[in-house]
Amino acid sequence: MAKKEKYIKLEKDKVKEIAEIKGVSTVTVYAALKFETSSALAMLIRSWALNHGGKLFEEKENPYEKEITLKHHNV
Repeated sequence: MAKKEKYIKLEKDKVKEIAEIKGVSTVTVYAALKFETSSALAMLIRSWALNHGGKLFEEKENPYEKEITLKHHNV
């Protein structure tokens, strides 16, 4: 099974803001938002992002993956 994708979507100006606040590059912030890093700083960045308008997206299994046949009922 392939690794499930998970990321936090955040506006670019907010990415720049957190980078300036923490004294890191925007590359570092994006790595944290894409869950590529797991340091204390990365967790802090993700927390800040979610508390400032960021949205968490996580790939899930398709509940409709199995093919089903719907039967038409006459009323």
